[in-house]
Amino acid sequence: MREQPTDPQEEQEIIDRIEEVYFSSDSFDMVQYELEKLPPDLNLLELEEYRDKLKRQQAAVSKRVADLILEKQPSYVKELERVTSLQTNLQLAAVICTNARRQLHSAKEGFTEASLGLLANQRRRQLLTGLLKSLRTIKTLQRTDVRLSEMLEEEDYPGAIQLCLECQKAASTFKHYNCISELNSKLQDTLEQIEEQLDVALSKTCKHFDVSHYTKVQLAYKLLGKTQTAMDQLHMHFTQAIHNTVFQVVLGYVELCAGNADTKFQKMQYKDLCTHITADSYIPCLTDLCKALWEVMLSYHLTMQWHDEHYKEEEATPGAGNVSRETLRSRKRSDYNLNRANAPILTNTTLNVIRLVGKYMQMMNILKPIAFDVIHCVSQLFDYYLYAVYTFFGRNDMYESSGLGLISSRLRTTLSRIQESLIDVNAGPHASPEERKEKVPSPHLSQLVVLTASDTLYGLAERVVATESLVFLAEQFEFLHLHLDTMMPSAKKPFLQQFYSQTVSTASELRKPIYWIVAAKAIDYEQMLLLMAGVKWDIKEIMSQHNVYVDVLLKEFEKFNQRLGDVSKIVRIPLPVSNVLWEHCIRLANRTLVEGYANVKKCSNEGRALMQLDFQQFLMKLEKLTDLRPIPDKEFVETYIKAYYLTENDMEQFIKNHREYSMKQLTNLVNVCLGSHINKKARQKLLAAIDDIDRPKR
Repeated sequence: MREQPTDPQEEQEIIDRIEEVYFSSDSFDMVQYELEKLPPDLNLLELEEYRDKLKRQQAAVSKRVADLILEKQPSYVKELERVTSLQTNLQLAAVICTNARRQLHSAKEGFTEASLGLLANQRRRQLLTGLLKSLRTIKTLQRTDVRLSEMLEEEDYPGAIQLCLECQKAASTFKHYNCISELNSKLQDTLEQIEEQLDVALSKTCKHFDVSHYTKVQLAYKLLGKTQTAMDQLHMHFTQAIHNTVFQVVLGYVELCAGNADTKFQKMQYKDLCTHITADSYIPCLTDLCKALWEVMLSYHLTMQWHDEHYKEEEATPGAGNVSRETLRSRKRSDYNLNRANAPILTNTTLNVIRLVGKYMQMMNILKPIAFDVIHCVSQLFDYYLYAVYTFFGRNDMYESSGLGLISSRLRTTLSRIQESLIDVNAGPHASPEERKEKVPSPHLSQLVVLTASDTLYGLAERVVATESLVFLAEQFEFLHLHLDTMMPSAKKPFLQQFYSQTVSTASELRKPIYWIVAAKAIDYEQMLLLMAGVKWDIKEIMSQHNVYVDVLLKEFEKFNQRLGDVSKIVRIPLPVSNVLWEHCIRLANRTLVEGYANVKKCSNEGRALMQLDFQQFLMKLEKLTDLRPIPDKEFVETYIKAYYLTENDMEQFIKNHREYSMKQLTNLVNVCLGSHINKKARQKLLAAIDDIDRPKR
């Protein structure tokens, strides 16, 4: 064979000419492959050349492998050293683990098992101690019924209830025990039994009042959280005691007078029983009745005296809590605990109307064919009430100019309908009898009612009583809606629906026009306009101090708040009324501010900044006077002030979108901006846009 090439390039070419199949897999049989490639007719010379080629390829591959081995020799040696070192370390670790296991086994036998055994025993001891304590408590609970029975026999109701409640609390802690579930239900039954005995004990005080006994009973009801129930039951027992007492006295005399007559007096009503009293027995029977009733009244008097003293003690005790002197007094005055905070505002007229409605409803139950006619008359009664309140306190010609939308279209339609159909505006001798029959004279306000005095906020107390009594009456009608609907014939039900949707539901809407008159007069808005007219707005410097007119306006609001408090001492001012009053006053003040700003002839950027400062000062102080949130018409003022900075195009869009401002206010806005960032041509264009717009009042 020729010498193998040493040129790397030539060597690479030899390797590249090796067939791919030689590199396919380790299981490749090269001999078999080459033998299969031999042709049928063998040529020695060609075979030798092919053999030499294969040897050169083998030599090239062997050389390349040898070169690679030599190249990787240092790495191989280094890796071999690491493997040897790792083997040594593993042998050392095996020795260490063997020693550690041997030592752990010794520690387990000598220390851990003993210590853990002690801990386990201690834990078991604690569990058993807790169990023993629970068992003792359960044993005590099981014996509670005996003690409860003893306390009930001793009439120690507070102690029995306290014990029963404590046992219930303890039973809920141990409810996971089966024996406690029965005990819990048993305790509940015992508590109900105590309540029954309490009721019996309470009934005894109606004839024989004992301070100690009654105090125990009241304390027991207090522990149960049923003091109001006790009062209701006491009223019932006194009523029953009076009935039973007089019945027994009269029954005794009637049976005495009747002799052996077979008459079942026991089943008679008291009223019928009294008819059997003879003239001879009348005076003795009346005397005994008075004596018997005197005992009941004495008990009632002593009961009231006990409660008076009890409430005085509560009132005098520091930190007595749900309870002011006024509330305590109101409790003593009223059986139903209606104090000034929630009592309805009523007039005698309201009560009379409600009584009449009740009588009319009884009539409808008896005479159902005329149910519609009765309901129609009832609706006329309510219509007249509503119209009278509006006529007395709400009629004013200033509403349209206010732009506040005080009277809704629905309310306006209702008032017009009532006036046309029910009110005889021109009552005179020439009216036909039929017209006089269908209509009634217009109501007239009593001369004793004064609506022009500023110190009474222009008759605010009278306005509140009239309006809120109407609202209360409307609420009562709402409660009767379903009942009236069942009485109404099917063909006439649309009338009832219309009456409720167009009349009854509008009663609360009268608040706005009625209280607006008070708000319009309570604060001197004209004075504010005069003060604003004297302010110089074309200033050149940013001011840090607000103007005087803001302080004057706030003083007016403080006076209004004080007068409102004075009126509330006479008649309660409900929250909706207070909110409406404050809303009207604030909206009128904010609109007056805009009107004052619209009167300005010259104004600079610094002047507009001063307007914002004034308004922010007003808002900050106002929010301390009222809880009404958000402040009404706040954006109405802020938007107008900021409109000064708008460009021509934005100003035109502003005029189209903000129709709540008057033509005068928008015109002034354009004129004031002239020369600063709007030229004369733009001014004419904007003024023309204002003239073209028909702006409805808000």
